[in-house]
Amino acid sequence: MNPNELHSQQNEMLSNLESVKQSLLQIPNVIAVGIGIKESNDTFTDEIAFRVFVEEKKPLNELKPEEVVPSVIAGVKTDVLKPYVVKPRPDVCGTERRTLTKHRPLQAGIAISINSTSYGTLGWFGRLTADDSVILLTNKHVIGNTANDKVAQPKLGDVSKCCCCECGDDNAIGKVLFGIKNNVVDCAIARIDEEWTAGLNLQITNDATSEVLEVASPPTAAAVVGGVVRKIGARSGFTTGVVVHIGDAAVAGTDPAGGTITIIPDQVLVIPHSTETYQVSDMHTGTQVCKFAFSNNGDSGSVILNADNKIVALLHGGDETTNSVDITFANNIANVLAALTTGTFPITLSSTDAGRRDTIKTRTISRSAPVTTDNQLEALRDANKDSVLYQLYEKHHAEVLQLINHKRPVTLIWQRNHGPAYVAALARAARETGYELPLHINDISREDLLLAMENTLHAHGSAALKQDLLHYREAILTSLCHTQSLDAIAAVCKATGLIESIPSPSIPKLI
Repeated sequence: MNPNELHSQQNEMLSNLESVKQSLLQIPNVIAVGIGIKESNDTFTDEIAFRVFVEEKKPLNELKPEEVVPSVIAGVKTDVLKPYVVKPRPDVCGTERRTLTKHRPLQAGIAISINSTSYGTLGWFGRLTADDSVILLTNKHVIGNTANDKVAQPKLGDVSKCCCCECGDDNAIGKVLFGIKNNVVDCAIARIDEEWTAGLNLQITNDATSEVLEVASPPTAAAVVGGVVRKIGARSGFTTGVVVHIGDAAVAGTDPAGGTITIIPDQVLVIPHSTETYQVSDMHTGTQVCKFAFSNNGDSGSVILNADNKIVALLHGGDETTNSVDITFANNIANVLAALTTGTFPITLSSTDAGRRDTIKTRTISRSAPVTTDNQLEALRDANKDSVLYQLYEKHHAEVLQLINHKRPVTLIWQRNHGPAYVAALARAARETGYELPLHINDISREDLLLAMENTLHAHGSAALKQDLLHYREAILTSLCHTQSLDAIAAVCKATGLIESIPSPSIPKLI
């Protein structure tokens, strides 16, 4: 099947996914549903199916009639799967590709760390919306979430070690800004120190490979089942893979005493391409079995690119035990960007400049003129710091974020009603003049999202949050339910008394 046919079939399946999911989840033992390549005898085939995860896979003759998953639904075959097991891979089979070389200027695909022992991969670069500073993107489990922790490349050195009149280097290249790891994403960003931003290499490569990957403009796209993808990581170098799953997946607990099954929504799963030679070691039976792989420990934080050089996912883990090949797990890049926006750290990912492929343009802001912003949300915020809406934000945003990221019932409501997608749309509207905010995303209206969040925040929020939800309910719903532009939202917010002023169009940045 060619890429256009794959994309067309995937879109048709996606249009039916929610109704299919709701139908299948009524069956006892069914816990998650996605779209992907059908498996047979722990080997991937060439058929696309609705992939149905069950708590325990049993022979058909042991199931009651109401427990049987239909072989076909909505005209598409189903594939019944047991939960995957995502945990650190034990070792490599064959040639070790690990590279811990120090790189200045910085580039993507190289090792980074916050200590002197572990490491992950510098995935890609971007800019922080708030102040236009240069950031790097990776996983939270690579650099953590402690603000201002040093991020080093390749690892944190020791400045106290001195020899022959020279002391060591801590290898610091920046500081942690924000990180989040939940059942949807594992991502983090760090602000790169200014001394390392000039001449930044907007390419993905390292010493383990002669391959060089570049990121197109615009820099992101949706993953397509069956699509060929590539990555360069600090452990396995350059590898080629195939997307075998998008959507929800189930992961079993790794505690030997037994653990709960986790549902991880909207993931991208990748297996090695038939031409890939990299292998990892599977030791779960006590005997080494070498399996072909797209990634390994140390590749965490790598970005995954499609054939058009667009980022489709952020790599975070893998399962070498369940299938005949290793399976890489990655976060949908749209969810990563939405999570950063929800965490009040929206970013814009960079593209490799076709005219100057080897550097990132250094922007100098004139200090003799006031610094202005071309982000409409920031302009509204800065013009209304004494407003009711600003005070509500300052009072409650930390609690709401904590509930969304760490209170499972709230997280589920937020995800099922496409909260991250709506936040991403809002961030886009703040940057792009004329962009219309969607009233519906996959049959979930903005009003559906707001009412569902109102109910769950009433159930799990503090007394102060509940009180303000009741008091300002009508003003918030009136402002946000049916407006399709930030200008319209601002006008209604002003009319309802939530804000006091609407700034005139901002002056473009001085660059």
